[in-house]
Amino acid sequence: MEMKIYDKEMYQKEQWIKSVLLVVGMFILGFVVGYFVHNFEKQEEVTKLQEEVKVLQRQVNQISLL
Repeated sequence: MEMKIYDKEMYQKEQWIKSVLLVVGMFILGFVVGYFVHNFEKQEEVTKLQEEVKVLQRQVNQISLL
């Protein structure tokens, strides 16, 4: 009879550990995905700003030539 209780306790602990690992794993996965998405969005913004700077530099050069 005690062996059955011991197995039940071990099973419950095992399920709790699996649940905790699942939550931690999902948090880490979400953090990593969010980090890469954030960097990707920032890189797009930098690229747009660089293009805008090039356009403005061309305009300044054209005005200075006149």
